[in-house]
Amino acid sequence: MVPRASAALTRISFRRDVRLFLGALVGYFALLVLFLLLLLQSFTIRTRTALLEQWNAIADEVRQEIDETPPVDPGSLRARLAFLQGRHGLTGIELAGRGGATLRSGSPSPDSLTRTTAAGEVRLFFDAGALRALETTFRRTAIIALAGTVGGIVLLFLYLPRITAPVEEMLEHARELGERADDLDEDRYLIETFKSSIATLKAQEAELKRLHDMQKSRADDLERVTETLTRSLTSGFIAIDARGALVDVNAAAKEILDLPAAENYGGKTPREALGDRPFTRRLEEALEHHSALNRVELAEPDGRVIGLSTVPLVRESGDFLGLLAIFTDLTPIRALEERVRQLQTLADLGEMSAGIAHEFRNSLSTIVGYLRLAERQKEPEEMAGRIRKAEAEANALAAAVDRLLHFARPIAVERQLVNLTGLARDAASAVATGSDGIEITTTGEEVEIEGDPALLHRAIENIVRNAADAVRDAQRPGRITISVERAPVPRLTVTDDGIGMSADDIARAFVPFHSTKPSGFGLGLPLARKIILLHGGDITIRSRRGEGTAVTIELPQGPAVPPAS
Repeated sequence: MVPRASAALTRISFRRDVRLFLGALVGYFALLVLFLLLLLQSFTIRTRTALLEQWNAIADEVRQEIDETPPVDPGSLRARLAFLQGRHGLTGIELAGRGGATLRSGSPSPDSLTRTTAAGEVRLFFDAGALRALETTFRRTAIIALAGTVGGIVLLFLYLPRITAPVEEMLEHARELGERADDLDEDRYLIETFKSSIATLKAQEAELKRLHDMQKSRADDLERVTETLTRSLTSGFIAIDARGALVDVNAAAKEILDLPAAENYGGKTPREALGDRPFTRRLEEALEHHSALNRVELAEPDGRVIGLSTVPLVRESGDFLGLLAIFTDLTPIRALEERVRQLQTLADLGEMSAGIAHEFRNSLSTIVGYLRLAERQKEPEEMAGRIRKAEAEANALAAAVDRLLHFARPIAVERQLVNLTGLARDAASAVATGSDGIEITTTGEEVEIEGDPALLHRAIENIVRNAADAVRDAQRPGRITISVERAPVPRLTVTDDGIGMSADDIARAFVPFHSTKPSGFGLGLPLARKIILLHGGDITIRSRRGEGTAVTIELPQGPAVPPAS
């Protein structure tokens, strides 16, 4: 085996080469910057010298002009100074006369020269702003250049490990692929290693291509199976991708939605393909909110009813992939259900008619019997008694007819805010009158709903009266409890400890004219149920023979009433 090269030596060799190269590069730029700074300093010095020479020449010229043409009075002397200031571009000029008077033109400045003339000592003020700007530029340039040089050196030492780290890491990984020969330098070793790696990757690429072709063949087979499956579905099937474009629409979907069978809808949006219809709007809503629908029934403009279910497709990461829609035409089923409802209605009417006929037959038989007996009676008092009994039966029959008409008559609900607990207390008070030996209590929260107070009072009173009758039939002191709850929905429960009801009685409790009481008409609970249903509520019965009964009314939620203090 060829001995392995020392990793430490490899690192030192590579770093040394890089450090020498970068150090030489930084040194070159530092010398270049220093040379440029020296040139700029030399230029600044020459500029300052030239400017001073220019100022001295101007000062000598001004002195000469003043000596050659001495002014005769202060006014002409001041004018002469202003002229000289403007001519030589001075910021100011000042003349201290021999008699002690000082004349000045312009404004003084820090840079000045003094000359002695025949008129006195003259002082010239110069603008050195350009020279100072040049010196400031030189100082800033020097600072920036030096800071840049120092920063480059610091960056060199800071980032040298970062520069060498990738190559060193590649050398480390290259050693995992193969050993380096002693006569092979690092660069060549890396090149050979990566050539070998590329050859291996190409071989693996060929193998991956073979596997990809195999998987593609399987995917094609799966696609054919999927197409066969969707084509064979008797329900409508629509697949939509994450962008909202249709992917697949099977033949059953086209038939249910009355779409051309030969047209291809791939790539279209649901609205483009299906048009503006309730089905399309609900499908777009499910797609927008990524929601799952379960047999939602949609009424189409042509009268058909479509049952729609949707399934959103989501990755484990939460990415939305698309939506599957499965639907069927429920129109025949709903028509069959309507026919069954009609038959059931006819059956209920038949049963109710049988009850009415039974009531009428019994009452009429009694009336006829009393009248026949009255005909045979010779005594007036006996005849009058028979006729009074016949009249009582006729009145009872009329009362039954009135109750039936009231039950069958359409009821108009006038909604307003109603205190459900207050209605329960009023019903309990109404039933308690004449119900000696029965304790009626009302418990629970103050609950307010929207409803018709008169109708709801009648429904609750009917239920409480039935409970009182059940307690009396038990032939023992009894108790009735009316409880009112607010949550989860407004709920009123009437519980008694009367004789209870059998399972058959519970099933027929809401059938008109079905009553377990000898003198009852069987319309109290059906009327109460009709009132509760008109309010959007529900009524249920829980009971066992000999253990009492609990009737529960649930109504839609209304505004809450604060508990009474």
